[in-house]
Amino acid sequence: MHQKSRTVFYLTVIFLLAVRLCPAADTMPFKPGEKLYYSVYLADFPAGEATLEVKPMAKINNIPAYHFVMTAETSPVLDALLMIADRVESYADSGMTHALLYKEQRDGARQQDVTVTFDWKKSEAQYCLSGKKFRPTALVPGAFDPLSVLYAFRLLDLKGLRQISKPVSDGLHCAVVRAKVLGKQRVRVEGGEYDTYLVEPLLSEFSDIFKNISGATVKLWISADDRRLPVRIVCEFPVGSIMAELKGH
Repeated sequence: MHQKSRTVFYLTVIFLLAVRLCPAADTMPFKPGEKLYYSVYLADFPAGEATLEVKPMAKINNIPAYHFVMTAETSPVLDALLMIADRVESYADSGMTHALLYKEQRDGARQQDVTVTFDWKKSEAQYCLSGKKFRPTALVPGAFDPLSVLYAFRLLDLKGLRQISKPVSDGLHCAVVRAKVLGKQRVRVEGGEYDTYLVEPLLSEFSDIFKNISGATVKLWISADDRRLPVRIVCEFPVGSIMAELKGH
């Protein structure tokens, strides 16, 4: 089966989701027009930039949807290590209860496209790699994809929580994943200083999905304010580390 590598964002957010109902529309921590800018580092060396953006509301099969986009420009070394997608798009229903559509685009010598469609009538996800369809995967109710999961996670007030969980699907697998909330920390990044909650996904529980990151750990710092911004993401491998830090919004 095809094994997909992810940027540091994907290694992190596939495990992180809210466990409560979506808040009222006027309390949403994000809205169309939001754009977050990140610097990416391999060890202590600059290795690229990435953005996370909320596009104008869209429709997927006549269903009103949030439209999320991640773009990345990284060094050849980091791209060779993680096979980074240049552009990722994700659509989730306007109530932020599940994923609707997911796309990856990788240009250059290893050009390929990935599309994951979510059929909630059949409770199946269909993974398609450069036109080749894989066997449909059964979905757990309320599953998100690896990008929309980050925005669903931002709906959650982490105060007082010790653990979070939610189903996530990349089209090849679907699992209920967990992460530990380790407490509050104040951190300084290029974009300023923030009070944050530190969250650690439990990667060891999902070795069947992430065989290619054996021994890795991931930590995510989420701002403790109403916007719940992903401020810093660190992935520690046995041979080094990758970090993304918020530099502007």
